[in-house]
Parts: sequence; C-alpha cells; structure tokens
Amino acid sequence: MKPPLATTIVWFLILNLLFICNDPLSDILYIFYDLIRWGMILIGALLAVMACVTFSRLRLRSMIVLLLCVIGTACFYSVGFQYGRYVLFQMRKVGYEQQLTLAQEAGEAPRELGCTDDGPPQLFAFYWRRGSLDNWSAVIFDPTGDIARINDAETWDEIHAHDLSRLFGGTYYRCQPVGNHWYICWFT
Repeated sequence: MKPPLATTIVWFLILNLLFICNDPLSDILYIFYDLIRWGMILIGALLAVMACVTFSRLRLRSMIVLLLCVIGTACFYSVGFQYGRYVLFQMRKVGYEQQLTLAQEAGEAPRELGCTDDGPPQLFAFYWRRGSLDNWSAVIFDPTGDIARINDAETWDEIHAHDLSRLFGGTYYRCQPVGNHWYICWFT
C-alpha cells in the first residue's frame, strides 16, 4: 500500500477552496456545511494515519502526505478562514468599489445592497453575509481606519461600552481588515 499522494493533494486543494468559499457555502448549505468541514478534517486525519502506516517503506512519499495534512489542518484551526475571506473579498472587490461610488454619489447605500451610518465620518456597509435573525456581516470602506478599534475590546462588556458598538443599529463586535481601508465587519 502506498500513501495516497494524489488523494492528499486533492484533499488539500478542496480544503483551500472551502476556506475561500466558506461564507457563500455556509449560507447555501446552512447546517450541513459544518458536516462537510468536519468531514474534511476526518479525511485528512485518515490520510495522515495511512502515511504513518507506510512511513517505514516509502519515507519521502509519506512525509509529503503528512506535511500536506499537517499544513491543511493547521490552517483549518488558525488562519485558513481569514485567508479565505481575504481572497474572496479580492475577487469581489471591484463590485464593492462600484457600490461605494454609487452610495457616495447618492449619499446613502441602496437598501438592497447595505446600509449607511451618517457618522461622522459617513460609512457605508455593503452586505457580505446576511445571517439568521439579527446577525449579519458587511464590507465597509473606512479611510480613517477608526473602525478597526473595535478589535481592542476583549469582552462583551467592553464591546457594549465601546463608542463604535452601535454602528448601523446593531451591536458591532469585530472586524477583519482586507486591504486598502476595506474591512469585513460582524454585527449582532
């Protein structure tokens, strides 16, 4: 038995695709998406076990399989989903820039695309993901970078006491910078 190098490469590529498509897929598949995510980790663990079993006979091939499994799993538990949101935003950035231009000309974001906070400074939130009930996330352009200060709050009490927490009428609690004054922000 050889360690499944081709299968491991396909697993690694699919895992990276899941990082990039996390938000759209979780909207479409809802609760079943978690089964897919955890199934991918289980498959990675099985591939790693197979590589360990064959390690004494095929060292190089087994090491490559193990390395891909370790890198994929480490990304899953650390930066994988942040990386995925960053890549997906870069793919959608032109559309958000066009929405921003239209909102700035009109003085407010169209309701179907997002919402406006009059500030100062005036900020426009464009839907990234519409969550269930009152949970949602948005892409926001803030040339001052002030919006990122919410990440300094560590507890819910600090978040609720923060001067930025009431942006856009919800409880704003976290953001991820995605480059050039753009942020993905979460609200509840």
